[in-house]
Amino acid sequence: MNQAELIRQIEGMEPAMAKAYLDQIRATLDAATIAEIERLIAARDDSALADLLTAGVFSALMELIRSGYMAGAKAEVSSVPRSLGRQELDVNAEGAQSWLAQHIATLKAQMAMDQVDGISVTVSYGLQAGRSPRQIALDLAGRVSKQTGRRTGGTVGLPGNFSQYVADARTQLRSGDPEQLRKYLTRTRRDKRFDAMVMRALKAGTPVASADADRIAGRYADRLLQTHAQMIARTEALESFSAGRDRVYEQLVERGLPREAIVKDWETRRDEKVRNSHAGMQGQTRALGEPFSTNSGALLRYPGDRSLGAGWDETANCRCQARYTIRANYARRDAGNLRGTIR
Repeated sequence: MNQAELIRQIEGMEPAMAKAYLDQIRATLDAATIAEIERLIAARDDSALADLLTAGVFSALMELIRSGYMAGAKAEVSSVPRSLGRQELDVNAEGAQSWLAQHIATLKAQMAMDQVDGISVTVSYGLQAGRSPRQIALDLAGRVSKQTGRRTGGTVGLPGNFSQYVADARTQLRSGDPEQLRKYLTRTRRDKRFDAMVMRALKAGTPVASADADRIAGRYADRLLQTHAQMIARTEALESFSAGRDRVYEQLVERGLPREAIVKDWETRRDEKVRNSHAGMQGQTRALGEPFSTNSGALLRYPGDRSLGAGWDETANCRCQARYTIRANYARRDAGNLRGTIR
């Protein structure tokens, strides 16, 4: 399977993962009431508020990650020389189970932390800006759309930095300062349908009306939530798929193939979209289990890998792939020495 085919498989997994994240956020909001959120804000009960609005276990997303891992392995087994026997990932093997358990636990913890940070930013901003507990509750959970009858425009589900973007946008809209209003108009994820309204306020040197600012900031929050869900989906699809591919070769080693028989090369898309820190990695070769090194010094065992400390800046929206090779002399020499089949 070539690089383009691998990327198509990964990209095909992304919409379902993004939807699973958004569905979990929606379910959390549907289970909460504005009155309860308002009460907890008024009581300054940050812990209870976080418990109420932190979005559960994301079971559907976690199952899709497991499926992505299996899909990556299935895609890779066709590349293993037939001389080594029939190949099929044993998902119950310790190595596979360990990766899935650790990855899912880490992801859940990170998403919970991100959500708590986002809630804290929205509440802190609201209190400092003199907004009432009810207004802050609506900022968190969103306001009921006349078109759909559902709440939209809330910051629940956003990480702290994205929630801060919404808070800053609201400040700019309500400032009445032409310079601040111009800064709002540079925000990439804003809904440009509101630009005329902002321009009128800018020319008049007046704040955007409070209700209009809530609508504009809410739409901005919705778009940021979509962006965040897509970023999670792209990152998780790549990492789970890549980890499954890598695991196929680790199981071959466990069956008796010498580790030095397997090498892997980093392949970029070789276009203008390749991030700067990956551009110089084209053709970088490593033994199985050894990490690649980005231009910025981050270590990754395969594209998307975060287990060695690489952050979102090295993994989000990455389109690189690893290419694995079993040296021909080893494939012939060791074919009869492998234990069992990979099931």
